[in-house]
Amino acid sequence: MGADRRGLAKVNERAGGGPPWAELAEALPAAFYVDRIDGTSVWVSSHIESIVGLTPAEWASGYERWLERIHPDDRERVDAASREFLEGGGAAESDEYRIVLPDGRVRWIHDRALILADGTTGEPLVHGVIVDVTDERISLEVAERVGALFRSLIEHARDAVTIVDAHGVVLYQNPSMGQVVGHPPEWFEGRTPLDLMPPEDAARGRAILAELRGKPGAQLPGEFRLKHRDGSWRVVEGVATNLLHDPAVGGIILNYRDVTAERAQELRLRDVEQRRAALLEEIINMEAQQRSRIAEELHDDTIQVMTAALMDLDRIERHLRTDNVEAARSAIGTAREALRKATERTRRLTFELRPQLLEAAGLAPAVRDLAKALQRDTGVNVKVRTRIGRYPVDIETLVYRTIRELLMNVRKHARADNVWVSIVERRRVLHVRIRDDGRGFQMKAHRRPSTHIGIESAGERVRAMTGTFDVASVVGEGTTVAFQLPLPEGALRPRDPDVVTATRTPAGD
Repeated sequence: MGADRRGLAKVNERAGGGPPWAELAEALPAAFYVDRIDGTSVWVSSHIESIVGLTPAEWASGYERWLERIHPDDRERVDAASREFLEGGGAAESDEYRIVLPDGRVRWIHDRALILADGTTGEPLVHGVIVDVTDERISLEVAERVGALFRSLIEHARDAVTIVDAHGVVLYQNPSMGQVVGHPPEWFEGRTPLDLMPPEDAARGRAILAELRGKPGAQLPGEFRLKHRDGSWRVVEGVATNLLHDPAVGGIILNYRDVTAERAQELRLRDVEQRRAALLEEIINMEAQQRSRIAEELHDDTIQVMTAALMDLDRIERHLRTDNVEAARSAIGTAREALRKATERTRRLTFELRPQLLEAAGLAPAVRDLAKALQRDTGVNVKVRTRIGRYPVDIETLVYRTIRELLMNVRKHARADNVWVSIVERRRVLHVRIRDDGRGFQMKAHRRPSTHIGIESAGERVRAMTGTFDVASVVGEGTTVAFQLPLPEGALRPRDPDVVTATRTPAGD
């Protein structure tokens, strides 16, 4: 291999038409040659021109023409290896290098040679074969480049990537995999992700691997739990892709990401939504009960009183016909008292729906009136601070009803000595804060206390208007409720600060 190629002009004459296997060699897609150690060619097959780009005569012209065909980047290395082979006279030697053809194309060839003694003369001869391996070499280079690119991509991927064999044993995992389960890469050697799954998840994983094995290129999604090193469970979702047939991969790729936090959030949201639905149902029931109560009061109380007043009028008419003035006067007094009570009860019911004071004067006077009522009925000290203007009816009604609900909750449960109410407008947002020094209650994690339906229903109403609602309570120290409500365009600017204090009335006063 690589010996001087001189004296091939009379090759066929000296070889008597070539070696006995020459005809078979010509039928193969390779170039065969027989050279002497000094480079004189004994015989070369006709394929030398298509593979190396040299005619038989050019091959015979000498070593220099063959060396010129070798790619410049390979020439020095091949020349040195060829001389070492010839001088050593050892066993078979092979090499791969590039040849530049006359038209400029570059081809890869595999050159394998062996020094054998001639059976007749005993002369050492170089027997060689040259094969074009360009397609194979390019495929290998592409596979290596793709493999290198693939490894580079998955090494830096944020998602976890694991490559397993047909049975699920780990062949490779990127650093993100270790972050998911808390184990270093070497821990996975000879293991399978199925070992980290609970039995039911592992069974589904084995089923997916079994289905993929017979489907090259197929993909199947899945969601599984993996046990972290700290004993907790991580939820991962991803897809398995069968690339067992791809030489750059040779396995089943598992691409997945940790969705533990997302699933936990989804559970919390579902829980919140369920509680919200239950609370809204409770609000609807409470409003229905309120409407039923008002209807009953109108029917059983107010209407009855007004009916009695009509009957009194009839009696007055009869007394006047008989000139019984005193009886008529008494009946008039009874009718007047009945109508007064009916009017008072009707006014009270109307006030509960939409207080006239709220309608006429606005939120601040209406809240002060609530504070006075609380002070009058319970004797608690109430301090009200307002810095607000007039707002649309729905805003004022919502805020008023919310404050009334919270003060009713104080009346029923707090056993407070002092209550502070603050309503301030800042930057187009109403900030409301109600604090008491009552007995408080135990706050439960991630949810408001279910025993305080009034607070919950008030909060849901505020949130429905894109507001915020927060409750803080400490047993023995009291409760603070704060909510904020965005104001629509066109709301009036706040008035001057207005502070009203209702002091506790002494018992029996």
